[in-house]
Amino acid sequence: MPKAAIDIKKELALLNPTHKQLKEETIFILQSILQHSNIKYHSMSGRIKTPESVLEKLKRKQAADLHQLTDLVGVRVVCLFLSDIAKIGELVRKNFEVVEEDNKIEGEELGSFGYMSLHFIVRIKKSYTGPRYDSIRSTVFEIQIRTIAMDAWAATSHYLDYKSAQDVPKQLRKDFFALSGLFYVADQHFEMFFKARQNSVKTIKKELSESPTGSNIEINFDSLAEYLRRRFHGREHSDTGTVSELVQELRSAGYKTIREIDDVIKKTIKAAESYEKDSPPYEEHEHELVTMPGSKYTDVGIVRAVFDIHDPQFAENRGSTADQNKYRVLARGVKTKKSV
Repeated sequence: MPKAAIDIKKELALLNPTHKQLKEETIFILQSILQHSNIKYHSMSGRIKTPESVLEKLKRKQAADLHQLTDLVGVRVVCLFLSDIAKIGELVRKNFEVVEEDNKIEGEELGSFGYMSLHFIVRIKKSYTGPRYDSIRSTVFEIQIRTIAMDAWAATSHYLDYKSAQDVPKQLRKDFFALSGLFYVADQHFEMFFKARQNSVKTIKKELSESPTGSNIEINFDSLAEYLRRRFHGREHSDTGTVSELVQELRSAGYKTIREIDDVIKKTIKAAESYEKDSPPYEEHEHELVTMPGSKYTDVGIVRAVFDIHDPQFAENRGSTADQNKYRVLARGVKTKKSV
């Protein structure tokens, strides 16, 4: 005999702490394994079905018991590229007990693009031991993996209340399929671009291995980041945003190849290191920014010091006000204002 709605709501209220703990623990496990595997992702979110949603689903499925539902708790991982779905899926299989798997990506029609994702019904593995897992181990729940494009199209079509392509009015269906196709093409091309970028980075690494001076490799984010890692392996490496800023500064100053950068560094590094010794970088100490004798600039910091000394126009362009005349005397082949 089906339970009354009020009884189901009471049961859900009692289960809520367990569901909340399960959601948080699952997110923690997924974040940890993705970080360990060096897989970047766009977002990760969890949700617990509301009593209203549960009652509606029980009615729709003609189910009488909460235990017949497998998605009272759900976690969604939105990844960056199509190839990440398979990688994350494999990690789910290794780190959770999989009860059921449903691949809604392979073999689906284009009109179903917005509803594509890789679904798992899972439990916490028995290998996770301790009191924190005792109350959540037996509960099945859902993990869903999809790309940004899939998620964006699903969110938009859900807002329009279309649960499937068949729900779309005939006069709008052509546009619906066209939009779905655009998102599909975007996903495919993001993947193509990602793989092409990986191949480009491999080529850059190979060329820098064969010729540390960089030959005639153009200055871009990938080439400069790899050059800095190799040239200044004993220094702290800057974040991606800072490396990107340096690319813009160098390109704006007229430098085009890694070889040009390397030539300038060879001529000026001793002078820059002398400047670094006299004016060490600021570091946080007891909640204050102070200069710490003996501390070193990051890789980008020392390159900026090199070019501030070598090229007065470079220093002026980036707003540096430090007096570099003393260090320009120490450097070889330094530009002068007149020659800029």
